[in-house]
Amino acid sequence: MKRFGLKFFTGSEFFLFLFFLLVSCCLWLMLTLNQDYEAEIDVPLHIKQIPDNVGFSGSGEEVITLKVRDRGTTLMNYMFASFLPITVDYAELRNRRGRLTLSVSSLKKRIEGQLQSSTNLISVHPDTFMYYTRESAVRVPVNFIGNYSVAKQYVAGVPILVPDSVWVYAPMQVADTLRSLATVSLDYGELRDSLRADVSLHVPQGIKCVPEKLALTIPVSPYAEKIFELPIKALDFPENFSLKTFPSSVRVVVNVNMSQYETVGENDFEIGVYYSEIADGSKARAKLHLIKRPSVGKDIKIVPDEVEYLIEHNE
Repeated sequence: MKRFGLKFFTGSEFFLFLFFLLVSCCLWLMLTLNQDYEAEIDVPLHIKQIPDNVGFSGSGEEVITLKVRDRGTTLMNYMFASFLPITVDYAELRNRRGRLTLSVSSLKKRIEGQLQSSTNLISVHPDTFMYYTRESAVRVPVNFIGNYSVAKQYVAGVPILVPDSVWVYAPMQVADTLRSLATVSLDYGELRDSLRADVSLHVPQGIKCVPEKLALTIPVSPYAEKIFELPIKALDFPENFSLKTFPSSVRVVVNVNMSQYETVGENDFEIGVYYSEIADGSKARAKLHLIKRPSVGKDIKIVPDEVEYLIEHNE
């Protein structure tokens, strides 16, 4: 009785088999890649010198797809190549009722330096870009959005944007709904000195802003603590009533920018107690209110912020 089974390669026969298999694969690959095929290649496209009153449905930084035909070996090389952006002037595009069209023949001249002479450029997609124009732009204010903190013994002023508004070009139905724009939100960390930087705008798709970047300044300077001893005033008291407090005066502590230190004095502050808050006598201590303060200064504190009191009736 015959027995059938698998015959395994052993020793040198196995390596000989692998050698011929490898040679066969190489020959098959060479024959295959030597034939013509079609492939698609993505290439960046930059449209420059765009007038201010012209915007694109995209950003002006587009990606076009080239459909090419060549031998497989050449197309394989393109797969690992990095194509340089193609730059086209706006004036070179053909304008037809809100559509800008690329000339395939003009495009081929620009990219032929990156393609082999044997490569046939079949088509370009897209070859048309939507755009819009507007005779008059809309001026829109810009709000600063960002995170930052200041180191101890430093104070930050109000962030300043220059300019504080931009011209917006967009379709009428879009531009008329815009009330403001915002900067791109960034984290500026802890500041010990004034910050000056260029910031970009957070621009919704379909609109164009001029300028596209703004100059941001966040003034930062060291500050010093200044202390004043001030009397307590009676506020909204009837004519025949008077107020006594214990103590009769309190301290006001304020952090002042060093450059403004000498401009802040005790006459810039007033502290008082409202009669309406203590008239019923239910509260043992009266809350102190800062009723006048300077336009400069930070972290103003009243010490103490409550006092014992006595309401006197004057006959």
